[in-house]
Amino acid sequence: MRKKWLPFLLAFAFLLPAQTAFAAPRANVTDNRVSFDFPNTATFSATISADSEISSITLEYGNIQQTCGEVVAKAYPDFSAGKTVNVEWTWDMRQSGSLPPGATVWWRWVYADSSGQQYSTETQTATWLDDEHPWQTISSGDLRLHWYGKDKAFAQTMLDAGLEGLRRNKEQAGLSAEDPIDLYVYPNYDDMKDAILYEPSWTGGMAFPEYNIFIMGVSGSDATWDKNTVIHELTHILVGHLTFSCLGDVPTWLNEGLAMYSEGELDSAAQAQLDQAIRSDALLTVRSLNGGFSELPDKANLSYSQSYSIVNFLIKTYGQEKLTELLKALRDAKPIDDALLEIYGFDSDGLEDAWRKSVGAAPRAVSPQATAMPTPTFVPTYVPVAGIPLAVTPTPYAIPTSSFDGSNAPTNGEDNTGFILLTVALVCVCLLFLLILGVVILTFVVRSQKAGKNG
Repeated sequence: MRKKWLPFLLAFAFLLPAQTAFAAPRANVTDNRVSFDFPNTATFSATISADSEISSITLEYGNIQQTCGEVVAKAYPDFSAGKTVNVEWTWDMRQSGSLPPGATVWWRWVYADSSGQQYSTETQTATWLDDEHPWQTISSGDLRLHWYGKDKAFAQTMLDAGLEGLRRNKEQAGLSAEDPIDLYVYPNYDDMKDAILYEPSWTGGMAFPEYNIFIMGVSGSDATWDKNTVIHELTHILVGHLTFSCLGDVPTWLNEGLAMYSEGELDSAAQAQLDQAIRSDALLTVRSLNGGFSELPDKANLSYSQSYSIVNFLIKTYGQEKLTELLKALRDAKPIDDALLEIYGFDSDGLEDAWRKSVGAAPRAVSPQATAMPTPTFVPTYVPVAGIPLAVTPTPYAIPTSSFDGSNAPTNGEDNTGFILLTVALVCVCLLFLLILGVVILTFVVRSQKAGKNG
């Protein structure tokens, strides 16, 4: 349970809490803090004083991540005017979408007094993480591992797996870390799921390349699986960073194939399923693997195994340097067919033909009509990297501009009140129209009968 990824959106900028250009010699803010109700809310509060009555207060806030430009969210909390005011505002993740554990939250208060002077506090930061567990940290090189509920020997084993993943990705695919990467290991899947809102039930691990963070739950029974999960998710971080783009997209077969390739050879069951699909000519087309994989377990497993085989073919036949070139071309917003043609001399269909020949599969079935390329859909939030992918609609990421008051809290189902009222209104209009039509027809019939009698 670890395998699916968010195609990332070209500019390489970080969301940095830049200081607002306000003079602040008389800024007087105390009890400036944020408190977390993890993973639901972050509440910012402060006591602000000024020489004159405070006329306006704005909270600027956000989180540090890789993005296409600086993003500053603003909230306008309610307060009672005065020279000293207590102010509070809540960022509700149940509305905006969840941050990954370990993300850095930043904020500052901007305010003005009745004399027209405007001030800004220093930017503050805090780590978005629960305080219920005794987190511990060990690190080596570009990898920091955070854990609880297990002994240090376990943590060292997982850290070693991550370091091995970094080595493999650098040597086999030319992928390397540009910044420190944080791994949060939960002692079981349930604890991990409790740390993230709105995740599919099958999630066993998730990667957030834009934050340089990945998280996972420990299986509790398969140490090899756990170590492979570390390597798999780590690969998604590296691929996500190298290919980060506001315009381009990375096919799922390439992303997942690289993650599978970094784990090592396919296990016997996966290889047997792939061999059977080759013999029975039940392989999936490369173009169909550009997007999300099937939610059917057998077809999903074949998608991963086939993606591994395709990436293995490209690296073994043409070398890892060309594969790195392919990833960079995708980062530069080239469509996959154009990138393949430029680097390898064939498009997606040509790749499938060459790969099928290399594994002894039957030639690709040629449709009388050209196969349409699927159009990538921008997904503004994370997509879990683990488990058998299901048809899940991700929660759109938007930073709210007002506190959560409970009136629009998520329910077990969608709020269909507006739709129901509209339906009832349309039904009433239709009934009224039929009634009027009936009266007109009846009137016409009566008049016709009277005219017939008079005639």
